[in-house]
Amino acid sequence: MKENKVVGYIPKLLFRVYLNLKEKFDPTPSPKEEEIFCVEICEKLIENTLSKLTIAPISNKRFIKNDEKDMFVVISDRQISIINHVYSYNVYIESDVLYNKILNNFDKVVEQKRQELEDEIKNNIKHSLKNILTKVSD
Repeated sequence: MKENKVVGYIPKLLFRVYLNLKEKFDPTPSPKEEEIFCVEICEKLIENTLSKLTIAPISNKRFIKNDEKDMFVVISDRQISIINHVYSYNVYIESDVLYNKILNNFDKVVEQKRQELEDEIKNNIKHSLKNILTKVSD
């Protein structure tokens, strides 16, 4: 039984050493300021109810269009393009945390809008069926 404890202890110890050395020799870089600003811009546009959010399923691109702010954003392959009729910026997002945060936020809002649309469709169907039932019952 002591052999099982030793066998379990050594892999745990080696894993701790691996994690310690990995962080020393391959540290995760802190996000650059332009990455942070770009993600914040995207978050503000996603939260804005006037923004139109679209996903292209084959290319896996996400689009944000806001006519009020005159902004257009394309999110694809860690690249965020912010476009206006005057300027265009392309920012590569190195930080996994920031990129996943913006994708999850975008997907969550699109899913909420999809659910609202589905609920509206179901309510229309119920209303139509109820009207048909009342006409048939008369």
